[in-house]
Amino acid sequence: MKRTEYWKRRCGSLGHGLSTAKRLSYKAQGWSGATTLGSLEPKSRNPDGVAPNVNGLRIHGSRQAATLGFGSKPLRGLSAMILTLALAAFTFAQSASTISGRITDQHGANVAGAELQLRSRTGVRLFAVTNEDGAYSFRAVPTGDYVLEVSAKGFATHTSRFHVANPFTNDLVLSVEAVSESVVVTATGTAQRIDETSKAVSVLDDQSIEARRELTLAESLRGTPGIRIQQQGSIGALTTVRLRGLRNFDTAILLDGLRVRDASDINGSAVVVIPDLLPADLDRVEVLRGSGSSIYGTNAIGGVINLVPRIGTGRSHFEFGFDGGSLALFRERIRGAGGIGKRAGYSFGLTRLDVRRGVDGNDEYGNTVGVGRFQINVTPTVMISANFYGTIANGRINDSPFALPAAFSGGAYPAAIEGTTFHSDINNPDEGRRNRVLVGSVRLSQQVNGKLSYSIAYQHVGNQRRNYNGPRIDPKFVQFYPFGDFAFASFNNGKTDTLDARANLRLGAHNLATAGFEYEGESIFQSSIPSFSAVNNTTDRQRTFAVFGQDQIFLLDDRLQISVGARGQYFSIRAADRPGSLGAIKAEKSLTGDGSVAYFIRSSATKLRAHVGNGFRAPSLFERFGQGTFSSLGFRRFGDPTLRAEQSVSFDFGFDQRIAKDRARFGATYFYTHLQRVIAFNNFFGVDPLGLGRFSGYENRPGSFARGLETYLDAAPWRNGALHASYTYTNSDRLVTGRGLQPEYVIPRHLFGINLTQRFRSFLASFDLNHTGAYIAPVFENDFPFRTAELTFPGYTKADFFGSYEHRLSEQLVITFFGGADNLFNAKYFENGFRAPGIVGRGGISFRF
Repeated sequence: MKRTEYWKRRCGSLGHGLSTAKRLSYKAQGWSGATTLGSLEPKSRNPDGVAPNVNGLRIHGSRQAATLGFGSKPLRGLSAMILTLALAAFTFAQSASTISGRITDQHGANVAGAELQLRSRTGVRLFAVTNEDGAYSFRAVPTGDYVLEVSAKGFATHTSRFHVANPFTNDLVLSVEAVSESVVVTATGTAQRIDETSKAVSVLDDQSIEARRELTLAESLRGTPGIRIQQQGSIGALTTVRLRGLRNFDTAILLDGLRVRDASDINGSAVVVIPDLLPADLDRVEVLRGSGSSIYGTNAIGGVINLVPRIGTGRSHFEFGFDGGSLALFRERIRGAGGIGKRAGYSFGLTRLDVRRGVDGNDEYGNTVGVGRFQINVTPTVMISANFYGTIANGRINDSPFALPAAFSGGAYPAAIEGTTFHSDINNPDEGRRNRVLVGSVRLSQQVNGKLSYSIAYQHVGNQRRNYNGPRIDPKFVQFYPFGDFAFASFNNGKTDTLDARANLRLGAHNLATAGFEYEGESIFQSSIPSFSAVNNTTDRQRTFAVFGQDQIFLLDDRLQISVGARGQYFSIRAADRPGSLGAIKAEKSLTGDGSVAYFIRSSATKLRAHVGNGFRAPSLFERFGQGTFSSLGFRRFGDPTLRAEQSVSFDFGFDQRIAKDRARFGATYFYTHLQRVIAFNNFFGVDPLGLGRFSGYENRPGSFARGLETYLDAAPWRNGALHASYTYTNSDRLVTGRGLQPEYVIPRHLFGINLTQRFRSFLASFDLNHTGAYIAPVFENDFPFRTAELTFPGYTKADFFGSYEHRLSEQLVITFFGGADNLFNAKYFENGFRAPGIVGRGGISFRF
């Protein structure tokens, strides 16, 4: 039977042990918020800013930390330079101020436990929590420009910006009838209020994720403007995130600003990691839509998704819960956070998710996720922090859907009808995957003085993937396996080490310059059982060096903001067991640029913005050195070490508007992306461009186009209520040799989402409604001549509802009961021919203390 299942192609050992050319043809087909609740109304006793003062609570400056791992002379030299700078910086004298105040609600009652984050645009971060009197304070605050974010459960998040030069006091009033605000760092790599960014950014905070009771990170993002979520089957199956009509590997995934990906993935992306990401202990998720490669490097063509860990401050608090429901689903969670003395803090989360009966009753899935963060203030302006994210997952995999004869007789793009034009995915009793992802990072940050700050970060990403299949066949489908099933095991291990060093320097009153250096070393190990190649158990390596810079310009009393940036990426490759003629080839560099502008009309609370830039994706080690064995031709290479990085150019422009005294915010963005150069698989070379006799392989060619319109609405229509809505129109085309522009696979023209959250005393309810329009997807025949049917799958509407009730058992212990259902109306639909789950009811309980 012909297998198109993603995990066999992407996660399996495509590079070692291919016994048929048809698997390579799959690659050529392209497979591969705040919840309610208010604002802060300042009652300023100082015209310059904002404040706080917790009785006896001392907050020390912070930012994030780093560590170094150097193995080459240039890096050892860089480390010596950085350490010298760090030691010298301790001698700089700085003036420091105290900011203090009190937080109350609209009725004058104290708000205890409100969390405050104070960030300078050049890097320093400080934290505070209000005490029982609603008081808070920041001490030893260096002179500079800051943005303050204040959040408390049941209230809208508030942000404000001010300059600190002398001690001052500022009281704040929290509201439950305003749109939440946020401070974001993903747009430019430095702290900004979301209302000030010149790029399209969305924020999903922990309160929103918890209210919706989402199980996976991908489902939490459903309904975000410009994002297409696709889950091919039961929970734990292939899940992809596509931004602005682009491919599933055109989105960069970050953990606290550092890139996370799997070097052994076919495209060197995070695609194989996404299905196992759970929102275990996050403060928020920031989504940058539009090119981000000048700051964040490879894969940031369509945008960036940044997972921001929770930061522990104040009194230690913990939460334990469990829930279960349909599909024999069980989830257990524990998380906690708090301060350690006056200088340190921690947070952690541990989640176990089990699905013992999937869509067909056999799609078992288990995933354990652990998350942790620790930070310590060495001095008020020096911070060291460390992050950890790990997941160990096991899942069963079904065999792929396949096209039926009627799929080839209905003209172009016939309707996808189960049992008529396609057969849905088939249960395979002994096929599965085992994935392990471990991410660890450490960062050192220092505010040297009011103008200069720097950070140094090191991150290691380790991926281990095993895909396997046995000889067993489900008796219900034995007719589709006339020659039995094929047993195999493939192992793919990837390692990525990243060193990121950057400095922020304020050049006068109107410029903030950023300059940085990034080193990344990656390697992949591949092995297959059985092996059809003399080259097995091999390791390939690639190193990249990048220099980047950015200048943010603030004019007209900050009403006009301009940002320009550039990046140069340089590659060094080394191949194991490859011909010297290939291993000696020097890889081409990649250059990208970026620019954005925003103008604020304060009288009408309107922001106009535009963004233009390049994105790039570095060739993966697999694309450079891939190989396989073919039944009639024997061992063949199809990788190309001379490949150039993929490159795109994109632009967008739009507006954001606040109305009704900050109770509503809406906006729209037009976007356009042209993939100028891509890496694609050519099934047949007339003449091998490398002169190695290859009959097929990877090559550079012109790419596709995507354009469309994103709109959104955030509103607090009534007390303790929050409404979020979005609509995205996308027209995306791929360039097909000999056919010209054709509709891009999997991308619908229309996406619509709405979320309504309402709190009433101790009750909280959340309702989601998401509509995905019709789209085209390839489905393959399972026998000769192995044709590809391009079927039109109908659109579907998915509704989710969850409610919860909180009861305080004592001053320290709160119990929460919750229940609801995903796919509330039991809609029947297929993603690329894979049957999606019907209604999935869940209920559970949690304890907070």
